[in-house]
Amino acid sequence: MSDFLNKFKSIFVVEEQEGATQNAIPGSQHPSEMTSPPPKAPASGQTGTSASGRSGSGSISDKFVEVLASALEKNNQDGFDYFEFRQSLKNLSKMPMDEPTRYQSAYAMAQTMGVTTSKLVESAKFYLEVLNGEQSRFTDAHAQQKAKLIGNREDEAKKLEAAMLQKAEEIKQLTQEIEQNRIASEQIQKEITEATVKIETTRADFEATFSNVVAQIQDDVVKIQLHLK
Repeated sequence: MSDFLNKFKSIFVVEEQEGATQNAIPGSQHPSEMTSPPPKAPASGQTGTSASGRSGSGSISDKFVEVLASALEKNNQDGFDYFEFRQSLKNLSKMPMDEPTRYQSAYAMAQTMGVTTSKLVESAKFYLEVLNGEQSRFTDAHAQQKAKLIGNREDEAKKLEAAMLQKAEEIKQLTQEIEQNRIASEQIQKEITEATVKIETTRADFEATFSNVVAQIQDDVVKIQLHLK
């Protein structure tokens, strides 16, 4: 784990929900790599994990924490900026002082580095733009993966179902072939369901992680403007 990722996690309180760590993939990933093909479904008669086993509400994900941290690290500004100010706030949170005093104390140290309130706000907004850009890249990659994994397979399932009806009407003797097509159609539908759950869970995890970090930065911007006049 990089020093910047450790710093990112230390200054943003990103609470991990149960199972988030287990589902994380080592190393940060480009948004186009954030989704993966559905796992191979178990053969007929075998017991598999239910496709509806996870909620679509999303959870904080180590994988996406690393993705966002990597994006910010690549765009990290030189000198004392919002990140250092946030670190100061984090350190002062251990002290017995109220919020205004904590912000003012952190700002007093920032001033010794030539930092002004406007520079802090500008720096925080810059990082918000970086995060928004990462969200746009993820959204595009998610749409492409969804079309790739689901779109064509739905067409394939519809064609198989049409073939089943045609065979049943024209040649009743081909019962075995009809049964094979039925099984193939059900298998594809199952894979569609599993792929949908996986893709939407990935999207929800990203949005939850993104919203958590953005909300903290936005809250800091408001408090900086409120307390550091």
